[in-house]
Amino acid sequence: MDNVPIHKNVDIRNYIESRGYFCVYLPPYSPELNPIEQFWSVCKSKLKREPLLENETLTSRIRDACNSVLQSDLQGFCRYSVQKFDACLNREPL
Repeated sequence: MDNVPIHKNVDIRNYIESRGYFCVYLPPYSPELNPIEQFWSVCKSKLKREPLLENETLTSRIRDACNSVLQSDLQGFCRYSVQKFDACLNREPL
């Protein structure tokens, strides 16, 4: 998990561990290890592409940007992060 304070909350940790998992936190400032960061990067680039139209809301633009990310994109984000994890485990530079 990333290092957002809510993820380090004792209740969250207990909930995860009560289901047989244990928490492992990503190093700080390591977006390449977190697929959600790649997702948000793609969404943000789509949001910033052009100004909002008169009849368009920011909410609708965000929804459209998120919905435009394909399942194959998500799988690619995960594959990329796994490759980076493997590189870290092999002590290769990112």
